[in-house]
Amino acid sequence: MKRFICILFTLALFGCEQGFDRFELGEIKFDAKTISRAALTQGSIESGKVFVCGVQNNSTKIFDNAAITRDSETGKWFAATKRNWTEGSNYSFHAYAYNTATGLTLEKSKDGLEFAVQQPTSYNESAMIDYLLSYSFKVADGAMKPIVQLYLEHAMSLVEIYVVRGNMFDARLTKMTFEGVYSQGSMKCTAQAVANSGETNVWEVSLAGNNNVVYTFQPSTPATIGDERDNTGAKMSIMCLPQQISASTKLTIEYEVNEKISSESPDNFVAHKEEFQLYNYQPINYQSGHRIIYTATVDSGVNLEGSISAWKDAGYIEGTVLPEIN
Repeated sequence: MKRFICILFTLALFGCEQGFDRFELGEIKFDAKTISRAALTQGSIESGKVFVCGVQNNSTKIFDNAAITRDSETGKWFAATKRNWTEGSNYSFHAYAYNTATGLTLEKSKDGLEFAVQQPTSYNESAMIDYLLSYSFKVADGAMKPIVQLYLEHAMSLVEIYVVRGNMFDARLTKMTFEGVYSQGSMKCTAQAVANSGETNVWEVSLAGNNNVVYTFQPSTPATIGDERDNTGAKMSIMCLPQQISASTKLTIEYEVNEKISSESPDNFVAHKEEFQLYNYQPINYQSGHRIIYTATVDSGVNLEGSISAWKDAGYIEGTVLPEIN
């Protein structure tokens, strides 16, 4: 008995001297890392723009749109108000994040599952709203004390436009216009998938206003058109509300081609203009979490190709950004 009391006394002293938190091992911790191919950067999620909702026993809200921040030492994420696991209780968590509050209206009473968005009406890549929602993360028994992994999925559609050159001496872009999409609407998550289920969240989109937005990229000096997507200066990146495109959705490319006779001849830049009705190209539906890529190859004319892929390039569930897991 004396030995047992001595051990307890030693632990008490250690706790006072070292700042030991006896509840640390039972504290609810989160992990939300590595957002890519988006306006939402690692820097912005570390500045307090990830919010968590958590419910205990299907009724008690223990995290109510609580901002979480990353501890630089442990790499884990915490809410300012600490909560501990309770053995025998079940839990359900989800999180949401966004890169800017400008143009975004959240229904906080809906736990981030409903929001209204107004994307910029003129081209401004840094002002495009990126909104992410995690899958549900369920714990059957609080005694498990897991790190709550926040698997985040993009709600917007990412449209990327690249102009590349074919077999020519030189080409440069003077102006590119993308028009005929809705920039305003609201989104509601009607079915939230469970983490690791292979499913995605289901969004109900209500568009508002008119599909008359015009995004124009017009560099002060003509942009060099490279021979690959990764080295061309002629490109646009647009975040769109998910929508079906119409006959008015168009891409217009204005460019100059150096049509000199040989590499030794003097430059002879000739202006060209091509318009593409995007309804004639795949895809005709911009869906949540999808990356739509248009590649226009400039040669004696322009050939446009449209494709769709997962937001992250490979090895991930379509439309999903998976965090690093320590």
